[in-house]
Amino acid sequence: MFKVFKRKKKTVSQEEENRQPYETRESLHALSLFFIIVNRDQSKFFVDAFAKMGVSLSLVQYGYSNPPQEIIALLGSESTKKDIIISVVRSEDINKLKETVQQRFNISKAAKGIAFACPIDSVSGISIYRFLADQDRTIREEHSHGRKK
Repeated sequence: MFKVFKRKKKTVSQEEENRQPYETRESLHALSLFFIIVNRDQSKFFVDAFAKMGVSLSLVQYGYSNPPQEIIALLGSESTKKDIIISVVRSEDINKLKETVQQRFNISKAAKGIAFACPIDSVSGISIYRFLADQDRTIREEHSHGRKK
């Protein structure tokens, strides 16, 4: 009538594995914050493109700029409404992201903006790091090769 579930006992090797530091059990990837500041309503392209590239987290904030007239004349932008995209990425992927951003900036004058990256020194918690570094990327890629996209 009632099913009895037995808890699987950990073996000595599993316990020893869990005692090892995380960096010896898993490969670590350096993380960076990738910032892009563009005119309003340009952020959707970047968020979608970065998600396809494996970026695990992108935040969009709305901002307003109030530059001096000399800067407006130099940049040629009359719009003061801006989108600020902040993405947490693996440092090894920054060059791919820069290429995507540069291609978008070359489309038109309205698609211009500023992009830069800053390294992240530390992250608190293994589960947070695993999410931000997209640790399961290789597993997903291995399983998706057999599927039709």
